[in-house]
Amino acid sequence: MNKWYSIENKADNNVEISIYDEIGDYGTSAKNFIEEVKAVGTADITLRINSVGGSVFDGLAIYNTLRSHNGYVNIKIEGLAASISTVIAMAGDFVEMSENGFFMIHNPFGQSAGEAGDMRKTADLLDKIKEEIMEIYSRKTNLSFETLSDMMDKETWLSSQEAMELGFIDTITEPMKVAASFDLSKFINVNEKEVNEKLSLTNNKKKMTEELKTWFNSVKEEILNAVKGEEVSAPSNEVSISISDNEVIVNKFEELEENAKSLREEKEELAGLVGEKESVIADLQNKISDMEAKLAKLEATETNVEADNDPSINEKDVIVNEWDAFAKSILK
Repeated sequence: MNKWYSIENKADNNVEISIYDEIGDYGTSAKNFIEEVKAVGTADITLRINSVGGSVFDGLAIYNTLRSHNGYVNIKIEGLAASISTVIAMAGDFVEMSENGFFMIHNPFGQSAGEAGDMRKTADLLDKIKEEIMEIYSRKTNLSFETLSDMMDKETWLSSQEAMELGFIDTITEPMKVAASFDLSKFINVNEKEVNEKLSLTNNKKKMTEELKTWFNSVKEEILNAVKGEEVSAPSNEVSISISDNEVIVNKFEELEENAKSLREEKEELAGLVGEKESVIADLQNKISDMEAKLAKLEATETNVEADNDPSINEKDVIVNEWDAFAKSILK
């Protein structure tokens, strides 16, 4: 049977409860939840929340049950805690929230039908419920009713940092990628796309990505010098990332993949330098080839023309000799 919660017994007298849906959905009321919680006795409880809220009456009943539990209650908001699920979170002895999570408080609302008197009764009931919720918030945060009432009137969405500063949570944990398909259309002061994108980590720059970017920037000059052909000493920068949980490892690599766009400009810059270098090298090679060809021509052996050993013939001399021969023949 589908339920909006699950309960699992862990080792060392620990119980893990997950509320990852709309409270009171699937025909399962808080009565079933309370019976199962009471059955764990004094076991310590870890309650994981990722919920848009749900039935305000079921939520208040769950809060009271957890508040009176004899064991330690640790709350982990792993994405979205909205509406009545924020009230349930206040039952914890310690409240954690993922870095990319949201915490939303607003006025209780409901529907009624009938005469004016029926409407007034519903309005009075909603006012009493708001008073009770403000009392719960104030007990945790020490915020005034006036401040809390104003925040609820405005339907206030808080980041993990804001929620911690106001006292709703005690600490911020590593970002988590969670199911981000919530229907937030019933809320009035929300950017549904922005919330779902942040919950799925597509808009969030995470610690590992920042560390890698810092490292890249620290050795960027050395990389550029290497591309230009300059002598470079071995990089001394190192990034030390300690991870002890497989789930965190998977999350970090998914985050890194999602945020790879932020490093593309550096990559394109390097690619441009490499292309420029290759172009310069090709141009130099062409010039060297031309110079080698010209040098070969200059170094080629010249053809030396030597004078013939036979005497040259002088036409004038030939004519003079013929007349001398004729004269001599007459004189004979």
